[in-house]
Amino acid sequence: MNNNPLVSIVVPNYNGKKYLKQCIDSVINQSYNNWELIICDDNSTDDSKEIIHSYQDKRIVPPIMLKQNQGAAVTRNMAIERAKGSFIAFLDNDDYWSPTKLEEQLKFMIENKYLFTYTNYIQFSEHKKRYVKCVNRVTKSKLLKNNYILTSTVMYNAQKLGKIYMANIRKRQDWSLFINIIEKSKYAYNLNKDLTYYRKHKDSISAKKLGLIKYNFNFYHNVLGYNKIISYLLMLRYITYYLLKKSKEKFF
Repeated sequence: MNNNPLVSIVVPNYNGKKYLKQCIDSVINQSYNNWELIICDDNSTDDSKEIIHSYQDKRIVPPIMLKQNQGAAVTRNMAIERAKGSFIAFLDNDDYWSPTKLEEQLKFMIENKYLFTYTNYIQFSEHKKRYVKCVNRVTKSKLLKNNYILTSTVMYNAQKLGKIYMANIRKRQDWSLFINIIEKSKYAYNLNKDLTYYRKHKDSISAKKLGLIKYNFNFYHNVLGYNKIISYLLMLRYITYYLLKKSKEKFF
């Protein structure tokens, strides 16, 4: 593989007017230049479509515009289908990257021959931020305990692994993607640098942790196919490891 491969960046968008420009600008300002940005708009009703079309950079491919809202799994999968890059990376429309994110992560993968990687990240809101140091390596067994990976930090080698998609579900679709990838890659490795900025919203799905306990059971049972007893045990283990993971996060 050459040292200047094309990286396809997948950005799903739904009513992202408030933060979308910062997201796109963080891609354009990357120190690594050989990328394509694929935005799939999930039938937005705000002005975010105008923001997308305002950019003239030829590396931003003509966006996919859905005529009805179908959710993040569908939008990401459609963007993956269109991707031409040897590597595929993900960025949510309200997050953004440090300028050297692609360059450093790609170098990390090529030099170590890693197929699936993620990075540390900075979680922030209006009033506080935390630096999240991720675990150094993840296996499928560990990933079943908890989702240790943030979507906007991920990159995988599509040339070696093929294109990999996520389950068409409204929640935890990113987790299903990581499990699908790691079934082929065997491991996921952390680049121990804070290269991604993750915006935390008070009303975000991830903020409603108690309400997601039942959904986690359904994820193990209905999406991954484990029986009810094993799904219940996996759910209990998830809660334990989730609390352990949070206790190790650094606040500033």
